[in-house]
Amino acid sequence: MRFVFLFLLVLGVVFGIGGPWAALNFSGEEIGTWRVYDRPGPYKPVTVTLKAEDAPVRAFVDMQTLRNFIPTVSRTALTAVVTHNGKDVLVETLNYTGSKATNKGSPQGQQIYRDEIGDINPAQDGDYLFTIGPGDFDGLEVAHVDLVLRKNASIVDWRIMPAGIALIVISIAGLLFLRRRRGATPVSVPPQSKWGR
Repeated sequence: MRFVFLFLLVLGVVFGIGGPWAALNFSGEEIGTWRVYDRPGPYKPVTVTLKAEDAPVRAFVDMQTLRNFIPTVSRTALTAVVTHNGKDVLVETLNYTGSKATNKGSPQGQQIYRDEIGDINPAQDGDYLFTIGPGDFDGLEVAHVDLVLRKNASIVDWRIMPAGIALIVISIAGLLFLRRRRGATPVSVPPQSKWGR
């Protein structure tokens, strides 16, 4: 029974956490990286030519800060607008609350944060204008900002995530129950033999 719960735990981690995270961050093929900001500025719009067969195109914004940055939902670090033929395709405020900082070069290096603008899906043949700008986060010192595009990215089915988390909860509860039951099983002590008299 323990093996069954361990198997359910692995399935839960894959479908509830690992699978969506991997599909979101690593699926597809990178089209390229464009520098949209270098301190002291200004922010530069980037035009990228996309094809219909590139869809879904996933757009990320990597931000490197000069000092430690603590993301918060109530403050916007950057803003992003994607337009095609004069029409807005994606409009997003980036606060990086779901971002895990990575150090570039060395553990003491400057930290890089990644947030997602979204998916261009479907895409049409033609030029797409990516406009990144500063948000309303007071005191945020940005070193540089990069736009990263990946084509043919996997679409994450967020309906699978609650099922995966439910499997994790069930499997952990089952393992705890088995452990408690095993610890509560009385150990039989053979009767002592009496010698003598």
